[in-house]
Amino acid sequence: MRIAFFSDNFYPELSGITDTIITTGKELKVRGNEIVYVGPYYSHKDYAIAKRQYPLKKADDTIDGMPIVRLPSVPLPASPTGQSRFAFPIGASFKFLDSFKPQVIHTQSPYGVGWEALRAAKRYKIPLVGTNHTAIEDFFPFPSVMRAYDAWYYNHCDFVTTPYAALLRRMGEKGFNKPGRAVANPAELTAFAQATPAQRAEHKRSFGLTGPVVLYAGRLGVEKRVDVVVRALALLVKDFPTITLVATGHGAAEGGLKALAQNLGVGRHVKFTGFLSRATLPHAYKTADVFAMMSTSDSQSIALMQAYSSGVPAVCARARGLPDYTPKEAGFLVEPGDHKALAVKIKLLLQDDALRAAMGAAAATFAKKFSPGKIADEWERIYRQATPRNLS
Repeated sequence: MRIAFFSDNFYPELSGITDTIITTGKELKVRGNEIVYVGPYYSHKDYAIAKRQYPLKKADDTIDGMPIVRLPSVPLPASPTGQSRFAFPIGASFKFLDSFKPQVIHTQSPYGVGWEALRAAKRYKIPLVGTNHTAIEDFFPFPSVMRAYDAWYYNHCDFVTTPYAALLRRMGEKGFNKPGRAVANPAELTAFAQATPAQRAEHKRSFGLTGPVVLYAGRLGVEKRVDVVVRALALLVKDFPTITLVATGHGAAEGGLKALAQNLGVGRHVKFTGFLSRATLPHAYKTADVFAMMSTSDSQSIALMQAYSSGVPAVCARARGLPDYTPKEAGFLVEPGDHKALAVKIKLLLQDDALRAAMGAAAATFAKKFSPGKIADEWERIYRQATPRNLS
């Protein structure tokens, strides 16, 4: 099957959407499908942020052997990733697609590239499958208007998925009426494995860490609420004077988080690593005793899946999709913004070695549900069912 993925967030932009659709495409390609990506043009600076080489020729613009078609674009100010762009849906992908002859278009977002997907599906008279990755009101003003726009856009699709079921229901409140269901994003987790106590101690030494480690991995965006974790840390240092919060990634909130840590007197207890390469990131998870995710915008969180696969229990906010991906055997849920409750749960895990080990083992088992192979099975079924003779 020839499948075209359209996404407003794509390589080299550092985002969960980028990671998941590349992982999905790689697995589908291994199974004999042909894949092309349509995304925005990015600048040299964006490639430098991702520590990747800028392609000098169009023919070199590929990801894991899959071609990328770029639409002209401009930077979006104040984007969560600091790299987001608005692409112009002027049909720039059609020349490539005329020869590629896609059989299914899978749109991942409802903005410029998403509009290009609508035009392409109509042009080639083929099924349009959509995935809504996020609650749109978390990123834009006028939330009611944006939710209505979301429903309008995805009503142009033949089948729609979301990472968690409640998002589909919220779209329905604004008029969304197409077939759909929740489908988890895949997570490439082969590099993320449980560490023995001795291995964890060794990895801590390699990162210059001593004592307990609380890890946050991902973009340092305001909506990720890493500030709640920093405030919890300020309460925890009284019982764990050698504790460290390790925060990976970069983002618009980084400067404010560093200032907050200094103001709370825990600056030396927070280690900001910046962006970590694919090779280095799994080692950071091996330093962790607990993973903390207080985001109020995540639909699933691939970073959370990586923690689980590393055998690290989590404490997460009861927000958006995180409850669907935080089973009681593998983690705790606390109310969004409640740094005191977060500190209590982290303290419980750090003080109880047996509980931490049991929950870590359960987390590693849970993470296996999200292997690329299992999720690709789901997508192949959806694509096959979305053939013209089956469309309503």
